[in-house]
Amino acid sequence: METIAFVLDIFVVIAAFAAYLNRPRIGGQLFDGLQRVMYGVLLLGIAHLSEIMLPIVLEIDPVFNEVLHGLLEGGALVFLILGFNRMRETFRV
Repeated sequence: METIAFVLDIFVVIAAFAAYLNRPRIGGQLFDGLQRVMYGVLLLGIAHLSEIMLPIVLEIDPVFNEVLHGLLEGGALVFLILGFNRMRETFRV
């Protein structure tokens, strides 16, 4: 099961990177918002990948691993919220 989870996490990171590379080429606040959303998605992928890899590679404490995972996910959600907020401001009249 760990191998399946690892492969899925790699897929999430690759998909986030591909989404970033294929994002629409727009300017202004909409671009800023979309870029922040993409950073959030990429950070979410990294958070899940690190949750699988860190205990294997560095043999860290499981509790510390969960705290780190939560912090990374929280940071990703902040990027998502800020990005969507910036995009919403673009459409305000």
